[in-house]
Amino acid sequence: MKKKVFILLVVAILAVAPAMAARTSGTSNDGDFGIGLNLGTNTGVGMKFGMGKFDIIANVGLDAFHIGSNGIGLGGDVGVNYEVYDIDIKGPHHMPVTLGLVVPMGFFFGDNFAMNLGVAITAGLEYEIPDVPLAFYLRLGGGIDLQVTNQWQLGPLFTGAIGALWMFG
Repeated sequence: MKKKVFILLVVAILAVAPAMAARTSGTSNDGDFGIGLNLGTNTGVGMKFGMGKFDIIANVGLDAFHIGSNGIGLGGDVGVNYEVYDIDIKGPHHMPVTLGLVVPMGFFFGDNFAMNLGVAITAGLEYEIPDVPLAFYLRLGGGIDLQVTNQWQLGPLFTGAIGALWMFG
């Protein structure tokens, strides 16, 4: 039930977002900074520093894949996004399409300590509400993950995030 509600919420946001998007130079104006809520593989605080077509992004929070009854996982992502296409909607409205490179890392504290470090390529959509410094994003990606427990394991990595940022600038 919760999964269906979450999927419907994502679809609704993506359906309404183009009508609410605002025009900037690239995904964010140079020097803009955003902080807000990030939901996904790391659920917690999302951040973005605008550099025109390039943005520096970061997320810090609970690592959704490493939370268990015997411990807790903390995770963080840092990376860059680049605007590859801009969906132009009438007037000042637009929705940038981005590609990015993200380095996710996580730490599990519990019965046993574990950590992971990876690299992922992401694709995303971003948009801002006109006259309100509120930005939304959706990012999905995949890559390679190195898990360090009592042995080293290399495997696939999947990352996803949906979030809202209050933009300062």
